[in-house]
Amino acid sequence: MDIQIKPNTALSLTDEGGRQLLQNTLADYVAFLHRQPAVCGSAEQQEALVKHVAQGHDLIKLVTAERLKITRELDKQKHDWMEIEKQMTAPILAAMQPLKDAVEHYNREMLRIREHQQAQAAQQVVHSESGQTNWLTPEVAIIDKPKGVQMKWTYEIVDHNQIPNGYWTLDEAAIKADIAHGVREIPGVRIYQEAVTTFRK
Repeated sequence: MDIQIKPNTALSLTDEGGRQLLQNTLADYVAFLHRQPAVCGSAEQQEALVKHVAQGHDLIKLVTAERLKITRELDKQKHDWMEIEKQMTAPILAAMQPLKDAVEHYNREMLRIREHQQAQAAQQVVHSESGQTNWLTPEVAIIDKPKGVQMKWTYEIVDHNQIPNGYWTLDEAAIKADIAHGVREIPGVRIYQEAVTTFRK
């Protein structure tokens, strides 16, 4: 079954009759594909199946092209409205930034003090357990976290040489780039050719 895709087609998403024709065309081709045996044992069968798949891709491209006729203008309008939104909200964001910076600075300072107090409290526990405290030893009070601050775990690399091997990441982009430039041997990497089928009529 050959479906000829013409530029001036009546198939359409916007026109009711054209949409029905498009849906019927797609349904007919799906039914046609379901009738084809999914068996490839000869060059002739391979050629026929590739042709069928290529025609299916053409139909998919046709639907995409029809959709773009509708959404391209909407996308442009959306982009224009987002630009207007950005222009209107940018002064607010700029005006708020010094206030946010001040709050962040205060929070960091309070958390630094709190961390220092926690370290003192931990040291006091050690001294208490070892009997090195007396009634003159001050009791450390730990301040509360600033309002609106949530603590989450994160990390910072302080010494690359001490990081265990399991945390090293593989730079796949560098490997792919080297292979593209002709490198065929990389220790610990198997470089091989993989079959990729291209479906063209």
